[in-house]
Parts: sequence; structure tokens; C-alpha cells
Amino acid sequence: MTTIENTGVPAAGIAPDDPVKVAERLRDEFRAGAAERDRERKFPYEQCAAFRESGLLGLMVPREYGGYGGSFVDLMKVVIAISAGDSNIGQMYQLHTGGIRLMQEFASPAVQAKWLPRFTRELWITNAYSEVGTKSVNHFNTTVTRDGDGWRLNGKKFYSTGSLAGDITFGPCQLAGSDEVRVFFTPTRAEGVTIHDDWSGMGQRTTASGTTEFHNVWIPDELCLGSPDTEGGGGGAVTSLNYQAVHTGVFVGIAKNAIDDAVEFLRTRARLWYESPAGGVTEDLYIQLRVGEMKTAVDACELLTLKAAELCDAAVANPHDEQVRGEASVVTGQARVAAADAAMFCGSTLFKVCGAGSVLGKYGFDRHWRNARTLSLHNPLDFKLMHAGDYLLNDRVPPVDSYN
Repeated sequence: MTTIENTGVPAAGIAPDDPVKVAERLRDEFRAGAAERDRERKFPYEQCAAFRESGLLGLMVPREYGGYGGSFVDLMKVVIAISAGDSNIGQMYQLHTGGIRLMQEFASPAVQAKWLPRFTRELWITNAYSEVGTKSVNHFNTTVTRDGDGWRLNGKKFYSTGSLAGDITFGPCQLAGSDEVRVFFTPTRAEGVTIHDDWSGMGQRTTASGTTEFHNVWIPDELCLGSPDTEGGGGGAVTSLNYQAVHTGVFVGIAKNAIDDAVEFLRTRARLWYESPAGGVTEDLYIQLRVGEMKTAVDACELLTLKAAELCDAAVANPHDEQVRGEASVVTGQARVAAADAAMFCGSTLFKVCGAGSVLGKYGFDRHWRNARTLSLHNPLDFKLMHAGDYLLNDRVPPVDSYN
């Protein structure tokens, strides 16, 4: 069996000055080279190392375990900033924060006290969640079988976002011979774990969202966690909000990145169309109109996303109030739609305002739309709109599962 040995790294969280400023500094660092990494499908090892060193891994770890004890609002602001630099890293961060929430919701106090301090800086959490070929995203062929004082894990996962960055991975599985869902955690370098760098998606190209295989991987009892009674997928009420909120922040970051690139190109490279009566590119009324549309879409989705984060914080503060949690889920879904639409709109409109020169591969501007379109398919936006309508018409909140 393989275990993770303590490296002696102290469980020191972020200095309590301002994690958003840390994220904004990283945003500017990550933006440099993002287009090249996308073009070459080059995994951002150096950038992930800088992220780890920044202390942001500890943002959502409670203070009593050495973390910053951040709120959902803190998390959203950090994710938006990071994703405005490189949305691939923003998406990978989702799984780390989701793994922390999983541990808080599923594990015993003793297990939390043992592991949560290590998630502040020492261990980056990744995932092996979804599978290919099952009835739905909430059905799993991966199983665990009792073996002494632990379990043996067998199966194959796909969409293993962040797999090349992580030290420890988690995912749902079924107890062999039953319908019971468990959530496992295991080192990514454990015996029997094989990570394939085979993600070929058109967007989010450097998230390492490919295949992970598990062959007789030994899981100790403390890391094979019982799943709460939700409607599917080993979600957890707060964990699921975390998944969806972070994705929403990634969309906002993509939109911001696209409009920043458009403004920079218009100010420094774009040419005025000969039929325009304007004295310069930025004085052209049509360009001002389209940029104004982009700006409005970005600001609107960011405000709705932060509102959703506030409601998620209210759900954390009221863990037994199904209505509070349900409203947080509904509004997070609405924010997800608004942010995804804004990211795709800005990613497309960029070319309309910047002109033919903006399509050159050296700029890599097409990644914004590709990234947004790819991520938008993770959790169908139409169902988010349906839940919002159902809530308004029938006062019915979404189910508590991994995708709501």
C-alpha cells in the first residue's frame, strides 16, 4: 500500500492581508504565456507551483486547521482573478476547494484534524469523478471492496481535471455488490493509480482532464468516506455549491480576460475601417457600442456571481435550512448561465471589434470562446434556467446533488 508521508511543511495558511491581491498578482503572471500553453497543450507546471507557493491552497481551510478560513465571497473573488489570467488553473482550483469541503462534510472530526492542515500548502487535491459509458453522470462502475482494515479500489474515471497538478485525488465509487456510494481519497502516486494525459477537448486544454485508472488501489478506512443521503453522485449540500460556484467564477474570469484582450488590441493594434467617420479606432461609435455590450455583460455576471456567493455563505451559516440552501443553488445556477453567456459573447465579439488581424494564431484569442463553450457543457445551462423558473413558479428548489 502507498501512504503520503508528512513532509514537515508547516500548515501555514495565507497571511491575513488580502488573498485577492495575491490572486491578482498571480493573474498577471499567469496571463503571460497562457496563449502559448493553450496552443501547445503545455501543462502549467511552473504556474501551478507558483499557485501552491502563494498560500492560496489554504484559502478555504478553516483557521483552526491553519488555513485562511475564507468565505464563498473570498473564493469567488480569488477564482475570478486567477481565471482572468488562466482559466485552466481556475478550474483546477475548483477541485482542491471541493475536496476540502468534501472532507468537512463527510469525514469525522478526527480525520478532518489529521488531513485539513495538510491541504493548506502541502497537498493539492485533484479529482477522479466522472466516468464514461454509465447511465448518467451520477452512476458509477468504479467499486471498492473490503480488504482488512481498508478497501481495494478498481475502476476508470474520465474528466479528471487537475490530475497532473495533484498530490491526492478523490471521487465517488460504489460499494461492490450494493448501491451505496462512497467517496475515496488516494495519493495520485499510489500503487495501482495510472494517470493518462489524454485530454483532447477543444477548450480548457491544459487542465489534464483525461483518464485516471485504479487497479487494486488500497484505501484506508478513514479515506473511504460515507456519502450523505443526497439524490446522486456523492455530492453534499455545501460541497455541491462549491463545485458550481467556482465554475461560475471561472466563466467570469474568461469573460474578463476576453474583454481585456479586446481593449488592449483596439488601443494598440487594430485599424479603423475606411468607411468610419471616426478619427481613431477607439472613437468609432460602433466599436464603442460593442465594447459597451461586452462591458455590461461582464459587470452584470460578476455582480450576480458575487450575489450567489453571498447566498452560499448564508447556506453555510444555516446548514439545516433547506430553503436558504435551495435559493443559493438557484441563484448560483442563474449566475452560471449569465457568466457562461457573457464569456462566450465576449469571446466572439472580440473578433467583431478587433477585425481580421485578431484571428492570427500568435494571439490565441480563440481560446476564450473555446474555453467557455467547453466548460459550459459540464453542467447543461438549460437545466439551470429550468430550476430558476420552477423556483419562481412553484417555490420548488433544486435537488441536492453534485450538479446543483
